[in-house]
Amino acid sequence: MQHTARQTIVTIINLLILLALLVFVFGHSMQNQAESAQESLGVLAVLSHVMNTIVGHNNLTDHMVRKLAHFSEFAALGFFTIHLCRVRFDIGWHFVLHSLFFGLLCALTDESIQIFNDRSAQVSDVWIDFAGVCCGILFFLLLHGIHRIWKKAPSEERTVSEAD
Repeated sequence: MQHTARQTIVTIINLLILLALLVFVFGHSMQNQAESAQESLGVLAVLSHVMNTIVGHNNLTDHMVRKLAHFSEFAALGFFTIHLCRVRFDIGWHFVLHSLFFGLLCALTDESIQIFNDRSAQVSDVWIDFAGVCCGILFFLLLHGIHRIWKKAPSEERTVSEAD
């Protein structure tokens, strides 16, 4: 299959985004417990002003911030992984499975890194990370499906109106 210059550029950009995400995720895993806690408390201070209306006053905790961060990082990872597959190929179930496996491998690696940095590795975090990957992939597939339907709709309407 021959790829266009646009596909090559989008592939390179996508790979750079994935690399940046992995550096971000694994970089945070390399922080020791004190550094990680300090960063989470800083994010908590910023988010608490915004999130108080959603979760109630003073109900947002450091624990919630950490779990939301895990989920969000890996949702982005899942989204851009399946997007990379879509740029290069038509999406098939095997690409979805490859993306899921890659996300799970990254989640396991993320938690394994923490063992060596004065932090605990938690199976629950692997599940949260993997749930993020799954949601990122599902979100991409939903957008992709909507885009395909939207792209097809005008041509079908023209065919029907020409038949009249």
